[in-house]
Amino acid sequence: MKLTHAEKLNLMKTLNWNFCKDTLEDMLAVIEGKIESSGCFDREKLFVQSIERLPWHYIMELWGVEAMKRLYTPQLKRRIRPQLREAYDFAFSVLQGNPISTAKWGTKHYTSKRYRFFSNKGNVS
Repeated sequence: MKLTHAEKLNLMKTLNWNFCKDTLEDMLAVIEGKIESSGCFDREKLFVQSIERLPWHYIMELWGVEAMKRLYTPQLKRRIRPQLREAYDFAFSVLQGNPISTAKWGTKHYTSKRYRFFSNKGNVS
């Protein structure tokens, strides 16, 4: 999946829910690493908001795998809502090539994560 520029700008509307005066273009420039920050947002804050508000496939498309692996630090993890942390710990472990414990990959855990990572449920339009 490749997002167009217009689709990326539409996703920025979802991330700017607190009505900061930032332009959508500036927010996208922060994500793309063209500028350090824009008004209310820096890269880490936009990354946290992306994790909390966007489906996984959009996050990967906006940020790219390498940037995501760099940004997901223990300090950033603490800023994510507690109910999302376990799911994202799992996802980032996979991205970073860490071994996955199969003991936790039973029906209960699979069911709790599959809609966040394996479906298009909750599309942002």
